[in-house]
Amino acid sequence: MTTVYWSPWYINHDLYVENYLAHHDLDNVYSELVEFKNKSNIEDNFFNCHAFKGLTKNLYSLKNPYSVDLIFENGQCISKHPPKVGYDLSMTSSAKSPSMINSLTINYCVNWIFFADKPVILQSYQPWMHKTYAYNNAFYVPGTFDISQWFRPLEAAIQLFPGENTFKSVEGEPLIYVNLLSEEPIKLKKFYLTENLIKHTKSCTNLKYYKSFKSLSNLYKVFKSSRLKNKILSEIQANVMD
Repeated sequence: MTTVYWSPWYINHDLYVENYLAHHDLDNVYSELVEFKNKSNIEDNFFNCHAFKGLTKNLYSLKNPYSVDLIFENGQCISKHPPKVGYDLSMTSSAKSPSMINSLTINYCVNWIFFADKPVILQSYQPWMHKTYAYNNAFYVPGTFDISQWFRPLEAAIQLFPGENTFKSVEGEPLIYVNLLSEEPIKLKKFYLTENLIKHTKSCTNLKYYKSFKSLSNLYKVFKSSRLKNKILSEIQANVMD
Protein backbone atom coordinates (compact mmCIF):
# COMPACT_ATOMS: atom_id res chain seq x y z
CA MET A 1 0.00 0.00 0.00
CA THR A 2 1.28 3.46 -0.93
CA THR A 3 -0.01 6.53 0.87
CA VAL A 4 -0.52 9.71 -1.13
CA TYR A 5 -0.91 12.83 0.99
CA TRP A 6 -2.66 15.88 -0.45
CA SER A 7 -3.80 19.37 0.48
CA PRO A 8 -4.80 22.67 -1.08
CA TRP A 9 -1.79 24.97 -1.41
CA TYR A 10 -1.36 28.76 -1.28
CA ILE A 11 1.73 30.93 -1.43
CA ASN A 12 1.53 31.86 2.25
CA HIS A 13 -0.09 30.38 5.31
CA ASP A 14 -2.58 33.23 5.87
CA LEU A 15 -4.07 32.69 2.40
CA TYR A 16 -4.14 28.95 3.03
CA VAL A 17 -6.08 29.39 6.27
CA GLU A 18 -8.52 31.84 4.66
CA ASN A 19 -9.23 29.53 1.71
CA TYR A 20 -9.03 26.10 3.32
CA LEU A 21 -12.77 25.61 3.91
CA ALA A 22 -13.63 26.60 0.32
CA HIS A 23 -11.91 23.58 -1.19
CA HIS A 24 -13.64 20.36 -2.22
CA ASP A 25 -12.45 16.82 -1.58
CA LEU A 26 -10.87 14.85 -4.40
CA ASP A 27 -13.34 12.81 -6.45
CA ASN A 28 -12.53 9.65 -8.37
CA VAL A 29 -13.46 10.27 -12.01
CA TYR A 30 -14.78 6.72 -12.61
CA SER A 31 -17.02 6.92 -9.55
CA GLU A 32 -18.38 10.27 -10.72
CA LEU A 33 -19.12 9.16 -14.26
CA VAL A 34 -20.48 5.69 -13.50
CA GLU A 35 -23.56 7.30 -11.95
CA PHE A 36 -24.63 8.02 -15.54
CA LYS A 37 -23.98 4.49 -16.79
CA ASN A 38 -26.59 3.06 -19.14
CA LYS A 39 -27.25 -0.18 -17.28
CA SER A 40 -29.35 -1.59 -20.10
CA ASN A 41 -26.23 -1.66 -22.29
CA ILE A 42 -24.40 -4.75 -21.06
CA GLU A 43 -22.40 -5.93 -24.06
CA ASP A 44 -20.85 -2.72 -25.39
CA ASN A 45 -20.46 -0.32 -22.48
CA PHE A 46 -17.12 1.42 -21.92
CA PHE A 47 -17.73 1.40 -18.16
CA ASN A 48 -17.17 -2.36 -18.33
CA CYS A 49 -13.94 -2.01 -20.33
CA HIS A 50 -10.90 -3.12 -18.32
CA ALA A 51 -8.69 -0.64 -20.18
CA PHE A 52 -10.99 2.27 -19.22
CA LYS A 53 -11.31 1.07 -15.64
CA GLY A 54 -7.54 0.67 -15.42
CA LEU A 55 -6.96 4.22 -16.64
CA THR A 56 -9.48 5.76 -14.26
CA LYS A 57 -8.69 3.65 -11.19
CA ASN A 58 -6.53 6.38 -9.67
CA LEU A 59 -7.77 9.31 -11.76
CA TYR A 60 -9.14 12.15 -9.63
CA SER A 61 -10.75 15.49 -10.40
CA LEU A 62 -9.65 18.66 -8.63
CA LYS A 63 -12.62 20.96 -8.42
CA ASN A 64 -12.67 24.74 -8.52
CA PRO A 65 -13.53 26.20 -5.10
CA TYR A 66 -14.63 29.54 -6.61
CA SER A 67 -16.54 31.13 -9.47
CA VAL A 68 -14.60 33.75 -11.42
CA ASP A 69 -15.19 35.75 -14.59
CA LEU A 70 -12.07 37.66 -15.61
CA ILE A 71 -10.93 39.77 -18.55
CA PHE A 72 -7.32 40.72 -19.32
CA GLU A 73 -6.85 44.14 -20.93
CA ASN A 74 -3.82 46.43 -21.26
CA GLY A 75 -1.79 44.30 -18.89
CA GLN A 76 -4.49 44.34 -16.22
CA CYS A 77 -6.87 41.68 -14.95
CA ILE A 78 -10.43 42.92 -14.45
CA SER A 79 -13.12 41.02 -12.60
CA LYS A 80 -16.72 41.02 -13.84
CA HIS A 81 -17.91 40.35 -10.28
CA PRO A 82 -17.93 43.85 -8.73
CA PRO A 83 -18.74 42.73 -5.15
CA LYS A 84 -15.62 40.55 -5.03
CA VAL A 85 -13.21 42.33 -7.34
CA GLY A 86 -10.48 42.67 -4.72
CA TYR A 87 -10.78 39.02 -3.79
CA ASP A 88 -10.63 37.82 -7.40
CA LEU A 89 -7.63 39.92 -8.33
CA SER A 90 -5.50 39.52 -5.22
CA MET A 91 -6.07 35.84 -4.49
CA THR A 92 -7.30 33.89 -7.48
CA SER A 93 -5.71 35.17 -10.64
CA SER A 94 -2.44 36.48 -12.01
CA ALA A 95 -0.89 36.93 -15.41
CA LYS A 96 2.32 35.11 -16.30
CA SER A 97 4.92 35.89 -18.92
CA PRO A 98 3.36 34.57 -22.17
CA SER A 99 4.62 31.14 -23.19
CA MET A 100 3.12 31.36 -26.69
CA ILE A 101 3.22 34.15 -29.28
CA ASN A 102 0.20 36.48 -29.26
CA SER A 103 -1.46 34.46 -26.49
CA LEU A 104 -1.94 34.99 -22.78
CA THR A 105 -0.67 32.53 -20.19
CA ILE A 106 -2.35 32.85 -16.79
CA ASN A 107 -1.93 31.29 -13.40
CA TYR A 108 -5.31 30.70 -11.84
CA CYS A 109 -4.04 30.71 -8.28
CA VAL A 110 -5.88 27.64 -7.04
CA ASN A 111 -3.22 25.08 -6.22
CA TRP A 112 -2.88 21.65 -4.68
CA ILE A 113 0.09 19.71 -3.39
CA PHE A 114 0.75 15.97 -3.25
CA PHE A 115 3.44 13.91 -1.58
CA ALA A 116 4.00 10.16 -1.31
CA ASP A 117 5.98 7.83 0.91
CA LYS A 118 6.92 5.63 -2.08
CA PRO A 119 7.43 6.29 -5.82
CA VAL A 120 4.25 7.65 -7.43
CA ILE A 121 4.13 9.39 -10.80
CA LEU A 122 1.56 12.17 -10.85
CA GLN A 123 0.20 13.06 -14.28
CA SER A 124 -1.98 16.16 -14.58
CA TYR A 125 -4.39 16.73 -17.46
CA GLN A 126 -7.19 18.94 -18.65
CA PRO A 127 -10.52 17.41 -17.49
CA TRP A 128 -11.63 16.09 -20.89
CA MET A 129 -14.53 13.95 -19.63
CA HIS A 130 -16.33 16.88 -18.02
CA LYS A 131 -17.89 19.90 -19.69
CA THR A 132 -16.35 23.04 -18.21
CA TYR A 133 -16.43 26.79 -18.76
CA ALA A 134 -12.72 27.09 -18.00
CA TYR A 135 -11.58 25.46 -21.24
CA ASN A 136 -13.98 26.96 -23.75
CA ASN A 137 -11.19 29.26 -24.95
CA ALA A 138 -8.08 27.83 -23.31
CA PHE A 139 -6.19 24.68 -22.40
CA TYR A 140 -4.60 23.44 -19.20
CA VAL A 141 -0.82 23.02 -19.32
CA PRO A 142 -0.24 19.35 -18.34
CA GLY A 143 2.75 17.88 -16.56
CA THR A 144 4.15 14.87 -14.74
CA PHE A 145 6.61 14.23 -11.92
CA ASP A 146 7.34 11.80 -9.08
CA ILE A 147 5.64 13.12 -5.95
CA SER A 148 7.92 11.08 -3.70
CA GLN A 149 11.01 12.85 -5.04
CA TRP A 150 9.94 16.47 -5.39
CA PHE A 151 7.78 18.64 -3.13
CA ARG A 152 6.10 21.31 -5.21
CA PRO A 153 2.53 22.55 -5.70
CA LEU A 154 0.41 21.67 -8.70
CA GLU A 155 -0.74 24.96 -10.18
CA ALA A 156 -3.57 25.68 -12.57
CA ALA A 157 -1.42 27.05 -15.39
CA ILE A 158 -3.79 27.91 -18.22
CA GLN A 159 -2.95 28.92 -21.79
CA LEU A 160 -5.51 31.07 -23.58
CA PHE A 161 -5.91 30.53 -27.31
CA PRO A 162 -4.71 33.33 -29.67
CA GLY A 163 -6.99 36.36 -29.57
CA GLU A 164 -8.69 35.33 -26.32
CA ASN A 165 -8.51 37.52 -23.22
CA THR A 166 -11.14 36.12 -20.86
CA PHE A 167 -11.19 33.35 -18.28
CA LYS A 168 -14.37 32.05 -16.68
CA SER A 169 -14.83 29.14 -14.32
CA VAL A 170 -17.68 28.01 -12.10
CA GLU A 171 -17.41 26.71 -8.56
CA GLY A 172 -17.43 22.92 -8.42
CA GLU A 173 -16.37 22.23 -12.00
CA PRO A 174 -13.18 20.17 -12.45
CA LEU A 175 -10.10 22.25 -13.18
CA ILE A 176 -7.55 19.44 -13.35
CA TYR A 177 -7.42 15.65 -13.53
CA VAL A 178 -4.58 13.97 -11.67
CA ASN A 179 -3.63 10.39 -12.39
CA LEU A 180 -1.56 8.65 -9.71
CA LEU A 181 0.59 5.86 -11.14
CA SER A 182 1.91 3.30 -8.70
CA GLU A 183 2.66 -0.42 -8.67
CA GLU A 184 0.81 -0.67 -5.36
CA PRO A 185 -2.74 0.20 -4.27
CA ILE A 186 -3.04 3.86 -3.28
CA LYS A 187 -4.58 5.30 -0.14
CA LEU A 188 -5.33 9.04 -0.08
CA LYS A 189 -4.88 11.10 3.08
CA LYS A 190 -5.61 14.80 3.40
CA PHE A 191 -3.26 16.87 5.53
CA TYR A 192 -3.18 20.39 6.92
CA LEU A 193 -0.43 22.48 5.41
CA THR A 194 1.80 24.15 7.98
CA GLU A 195 3.88 27.27 7.48
CA ASN A 196 7.06 25.16 7.54
CA LEU A 197 5.73 22.89 4.79
CA ILE A 198 4.97 25.91 2.60
CA LYS A 199 8.57 27.03 3.11
CA HIS A 200 9.81 23.60 2.01
CA THR A 201 7.79 23.87 -1.20
CA LYS A 202 9.38 27.24 -1.90
CA SER A 203 12.81 25.63 -1.57
CA CYS A 204 11.83 23.41 -4.50
CA THR A 205 10.00 25.94 -6.67
CA ASN A 206 12.56 28.74 -6.21
CA LEU A 207 15.56 26.57 -7.02
CA LYS A 208 15.10 27.33 -10.72
CA TYR A 209 15.99 30.98 -10.03
CA TYR A 210 19.38 30.00 -8.65
CA LYS A 211 20.37 26.96 -10.67
CA SER A 212 19.53 25.60 -14.10
CA PHE A 213 18.86 21.88 -14.47
CA LYS A 214 18.27 19.95 -17.65
CA SER A 215 15.96 17.25 -16.29
CA LEU A 216 13.73 16.20 -13.42
CA SER A 217 16.23 13.48 -12.55
CA ASN A 218 18.71 16.19 -11.57
CA LEU A 219 16.10 17.83 -9.35
CA TYR A 220 15.36 14.47 -7.74
CA LYS A 221 19.07 14.05 -6.95
CA VAL A 222 19.17 17.47 -5.33
CA PHE A 223 16.08 16.68 -3.26
CA LYS A 224 17.49 13.32 -2.18
CA SER A 225 20.82 14.82 -1.16
CA SER A 226 19.02 17.52 0.86
CA ARG A 227 17.59 14.82 3.18
CA LEU A 228 14.36 16.81 3.41
CA LYS A 229 12.06 13.91 2.54
CA ASN A 230 11.83 12.36 6.01
CA LYS A 231 11.44 15.78 7.62
CA ILE A 232 8.59 16.65 5.24
CA LEU A 233 6.90 13.26 5.69
CA SER A 234 7.08 13.52 9.48
CA GLU A 235 5.44 16.93 9.50
CA ILE A 236 2.77 15.87 7.00
CA GLN A 237 1.94 12.74 9.01
CA ALA A 238 1.66 14.83 12.17
CA ASN A 239 -0.95 16.97 10.43
CA VAL A 240 -3.11 14.33 8.71
CA MET A 241 -6.82 15.18 8.87
CA ASP A 242 -8.31 11.91 10.15
